[in-house]
Amino acid sequence: MITPMIRSKDAIDTWLIDVAGNVAISISDLGLLKRIQSLIVPAFTSTEQAMEWGSHLNPEQLATVLDIHRNMSNAARAEGNPQRMVNLATQSQLLREAAEAAAPSDGHIRHHLV
Repeated sequence: MITPMIRSKDAIDTWLIDVAGNVAISISDLGLLKRIQSLIVPAFTSTEQAMEWGSHLNPEQLATVLDIHRNMSNAARAEGNPQRMVNLATQSQLLREAAEAAAPSDGHIRHHLV
């Protein structure tokens, strides 16, 4: 646990880091960690596998997948090791495919994935 130096309205007194390395620094982050913990995301090996899995997501699970996708994409951009960057970007793209499979057919999800 890490004690934060910056305070915000939603901040918690002690940061929480889960076993996967996800960090919660606010009350809303704690909710996200709980949602991540309750959703088992497989390590996809193909777009088809991601889309099949994603097609069965409910709206709360979809929101969690979008949050994971966004964080993984940001991690890929910040990664200094080229191989790890490619691995993160690939998994991020597969999560995007899963999210798009879960989205309504009107394509409403696209603006969340930018």
